[in-house]
Amino acid sequence: MNGHLQRPKSATIRQNIMYAIYFRWKVASGREPDFEHAWLELTKLIRDERGGLGSRLHRCDDGHYFAYAQWPSELFWATQAEPTARMVELRNQMRECSELVDGPVRGDVVADLLISVARG
Repeated sequence: MNGHLQRPKSATIRQNIMYAIYFRWKVASGREPDFEHAWLELTKLIRDERGGLGSRLHRCDDGHYFAYAQWPSELFWATQAEPTARMVELRNQMRECSELVDGPVRGDVVADLLISVARG
């Protein structure tokens, strides 16, 4: 993961369209639990303290991971404050055990057919 995501220029920011960001990582063998833990803690902080709409983490058959996060709008995402010290620490933990393969890929949500299923 890059230290700071490049924010779009303010003239191009759309305000009222749900926004998504995608990442894909190659995680070092044996470091999967460390990566998953850091991702989980960082994502909870972003959701709870920064207003993100949450994210899903997936593990591929080839061992890579990918995740996508949703935000209320591009404007909401682009105007976030600098990351807290804890957020930076968690990003660094993710970097220590993974390599960013793809992303960030950003875009507007144009259709959403996911069904949220409560997990127990």
